[in-house]
Amino acid sequence: MSVDKHTAGVVVLLRDVPLHLEGYVLIVGKSPDEIENERKRTLVLAFSAIGTLFLSIFGAVSLVQGRITLFIVLFLFVVIVLAMSFIIKKATDTRPASLFLSSTLLLLTWYLLLSGGADGSGVYWTYSLSMLMVILAGPKVGSIYMGLYLLVSAVFIQGPFPFVYDYSSAEFVRIIASSIALYVLILTSEWIRIGSYNVISKTSENHRYLASIDPLTGLLNRNGLMSALKKKAGKQAVMAILDIDGFKQVNDSFGHDFGDLVLSRLSKLLKNNVKGGDLTVRWGGEEFLIIFYDISLDSSKALMNKIKDEFEQVAFDYDDAVISVTFSAGLATFNDISTFEAAVKLADERLYHAKNTGRNKVVSGGLHLASIQKVQA
Repeated sequence: MSVDKHTAGVVVLLRDVPLHLEGYVLIVGKSPDEIENERKRTLVLAFSAIGTLFLSIFGAVSLVQGRITLFIVLFLFVVIVLAMSFIIKKATDTRPASLFLSSTLLLLTWYLLLSGGADGSGVYWTYSLSMLMVILAGPKVGSIYMGLYLLVSAVFIQGPFPFVYDYSSAEFVRIIASSIALYVLILTSEWIRIGSYNVISKTSENHRYLASIDPLTGLLNRNGLMSALKKKAGKQAVMAILDIDGFKQVNDSFGHDFGDLVLSRLSKLLKNNVKGGDLTVRWGGEEFLIIFYDISLDSSKALMNKIKDEFEQVAFDYDDAVISVTFSAGLATFNDISTFEAAVKLADERLYHAKNTGRNKVVSGGLHLASIQKVQA
């Protein structure tokens, strides 16, 4: 009914931030999307550190040698990289910043190739920059960028443009061929990585689902409840804890398969009577917990009494006998997740009160609220 006291120290994987609940410490692993964001964040920060160092040195050399345009371009790019690294370090979703930086890399790569950089050496730096461009943009956008890079580069190098560095025909062929070979390798690597990522993501979601759902009833389990409660933080709610009356005797008399049938039937009844935003949980064994949102305590009690009466009317066939099963329930209100444990205690006390005063009833009052106030204090 309440969380078992002897379970202190149990660790359950749930979310990032530890959350304490009656001796449970709930910790969550990262999702594949979070891991991918972290990968791109690390990539951008590493490039910012290394790239800024090299570009600053090349920019300084360009300034000393009188290549003012090259110095200005490199200086602007350093500023952009530093700004993006600051943004991406704070961002929850790294994709917009990564795409912007990838677009900037495309422009810088074009400039270094077409201008020749310092005495034609700019082309050598385009390979590493274009590779980073594809990795940051992803294979789909990266393919578009690569196509644009090759097409525009070919048009300008072969065309009559005086500002384009004078590559020989042999150099042009080598540049295009080596760029294509590099892009094929990058794309192949990225598509393999994306395929692996999708498999891992699907597996991770399946594991999260299985870790949050009770397999017999299809309801949330305790782990799933804690995750759902965090998403609804700050919302006032009514909690109901219910327990099937005499369930041990039901199992002993009619077998565990019959007991599972009773649990499944009650679960279906609960799901059919709650709103989409409410939370329905198999709290443990024959215990269930429901959290109602946007409803008063009195209305919640009326709804629980309706469910109780409907469940009592369910006829369970066993051989030639028709079995009727009932449940008792206790209700309490709570404001947010910080008062959840106290609400569990009060609802649990009211459930015990229902059990001790005849069973097959719903109790929402009758116990002094000092019990919950004391726990909160």
